[in-house]
Amino acid sequence: MLALSQLFKDVKQLPVLPILLLELMDSFSAEGASVEDIAKKIGMDQSLSAKIIRMANSVAYRRGKEVESISQAVIRLGFNQVRSIVVAATLSNVFPDTPSFDKNKFWQDTFTTASIAKALAKHTNVNEETAFTCAMMHNIGELLLQILKPDECALVAMAIETGEPRLSAQREVFGFDYSQVGAELAKHWDFSTVFCDAIEQQLDPLSYEQPSAGAVLIRLSVFAGFAWGAKLPAGMIVARFPVTLTDHLNLNKQGLVEEFAGMIEAGEELGRLMYA
Repeated sequence: MLALSQLFKDVKQLPVLPILLLELMDSFSAEGASVEDIAKKIGMDQSLSAKIIRMANSVAYRRGKEVESISQAVIRLGFNQVRSIVVAATLSNVFPDTPSFDKNKFWQDTFTTASIAKALAKHTNVNEETAFTCAMMHNIGELLLQILKPDECALVAMAIETGEPRLSAQREVFGFDYSQVGAELAKHWDFSTVFCDAIEQQLDPLSYEQPSAGAVLIRLSVFAGFAWGAKLPAGMIVARFPVTLTDHLNLNKQGLVEEFAGMIEAGEELGRLMYA
């Protein structure tokens, strides 16, 4: 087993966030950010520009004439939806491919989790874009382990195939788990404590003195996504949300059952957009 600090010793192998994402995140939070400013920054990245325009012209958003410029797309989608696409596109592209790991499935599951978190946040006092970003990053530790330690990850995969839970297998092989690695990576990227705490606390948020609301939403969203994948009906999933978690967020369940399929569809649409 190795120390977590040792994993981060060779920083040359760590993914580097593009300057564009950091600038875009700053511009979204800046007072008086204009459509022109946002469009200009997005226009610096051709792939990202194509995704923004494609989303604006998708069935879910298309109204009237087809948009042809980034400015028109930003106006149609709104700043919040554009930020979600920027976060999803950047994070899903910043990690290199690994032959033995299905990165497409990994990100499709992540898009679903993030879409659920965003939808659930509307029923709480948590900012929905913050919830989306927390959920988009909740599993980045898993990707980093796959990149830096593929042989050890193969041992973890073998243990999982024999029925051992992922967490215990990772802790046995590495001495730590993906949530700890993800939190450390978020700190390396100089993300705010809001995101670092959400990633670090996600496995058992209420055991912390000051539980992260983002971590609670991640926990609920992972639970919901897994249950939906197991073909459980929306009503049963919502009814079985852990009471301690929903009470902590003062989650209003009214309308959640009716909205549930839409949460999943939003994640699938985001996946189609990213890989089109």
